[in-house]
Amino acid sequence: MTTLDEAQQPPAKRNNKPLIAILLISIFPILAAYTMFFTGVGVPADTKNKGYLITPAVNVSALLEGDNASVLNDWQTHKKWRLLIPVQTPCNQACQDDLYTSRQVHIRLGEKSTRVQRIAVSLNGAQSDQYLADIAKDHPQLKNISVDENDWNAWLAQTNLPAELDAEHFYILVDQEGYAMMWYTPAIHGNDLLKDLKHALKFSIDYE
Repeated sequence: MTTLDEAQQPPAKRNNKPLIAILLISIFPILAAYTMFFTGVGVPADTKNKGYLITPAVNVSALLEGDNASVLNDWQTHKKWRLLIPVQTPCNQACQDDLYTSRQVHIRLGEKSTRVQRIAVSLNGAQSDQYLADIAKDHPQLKNISVDENDWNAWLAQTNLPAELDAEHFYILVDQEGYAMMWYTPAIHGNDLLKDLKHALKFSIDYE
């Protein structure tokens, strides 16, 4: 029989500590791996990243303000990994190689390709736009944005990226939060880019 005193006792509080501990144990390794892989903190000198780390990591939001505001809003809504491929006119052999390599790697991602987007950054206005229109049939998944070349150079000036595309063409890996994390040149094999992308997808949230 339950006494009056027992009936008036408040219900015992649930002990949530074990649940919290389990969550921390599950999440911490992923967060630690993500931080090490994309910031270099705690990573040994012989890091296995194939791309070159961008220091400091910079957000694309400053680059996409103004005319590209709608693009920025879409990027913030649809969190994907993105490859930014700058295109000048003429698009030299290195530029063409980077477009080709990124396309082949994107295809090789298979079902995971929906989590990655290739973006051609048109830097010379109508001339670059026309070139991208001419190659659209060969690059059906390639998205295009137009950026003033001076704005592009000012954005790069914050980082350790090369100042001139003509000297060494490159493309950039941008994470799901819009931070430019690594850069690649034609000297880096497509298999190496594929490894980096698979690593990135493995240690990040699938929003698709």
